[in-house]
Amino acid sequence: MEIEILTYLRDNPAAYPENKEYEGRIQPMSFSEIQNHEMIYNNGKPFPKALRELLFLAGKYCYVLEHNILEINEFQEDPREWMKENNKAINHPFYVIEICDFAESFLFVHLDEDDDPIVRHAELYCKEYNVSFISCLCRLSAFINHRIDMKKKYRDPF
Repeated sequence: MEIEILTYLRDNPAAYPENKEYEGRIQPMSFSEIQNHEMIYNNGKPFPKALRELLFLAGKYCYVLEHNILEINEFQEDPREWMKENNKAINHPFYVIEICDFAESFLFVHLDEDDDPIVRHAELYCKEYNVSFISCLCRLSAFINHRIDMKKKYRDPF
């Protein structure tokens, strides 16, 4: 797959590139695994290009995302269960890219947007804080680029 949007991630595959013993390098998902996820979570339609690139480059491990907290299928299914338990819904096909702090909060992208979808944050306990259930952050490419820059700046794991 040709990487056109997430070139910064492609060009920065490790949190600590000078440390060859550190295992914090991105780990790809195979194209067949991506297609399997497209079947399950997007009715067989291709994911937006930036998400496909993210999965192709770092679908199994991405040092700028809390990505391997759970098995990949649990990673997608647990937020859906949490929403059901809290009478919440997302009315678009979506894909979870990060679960935040085990607080039944997660980051996701809609699958029916353009090639570089917006990263959204779902906060299931939002009524306590009087904020919307879902807030928009920025485009997926800008989000990943920012996380890479923060990792470089602070040289500290997220």
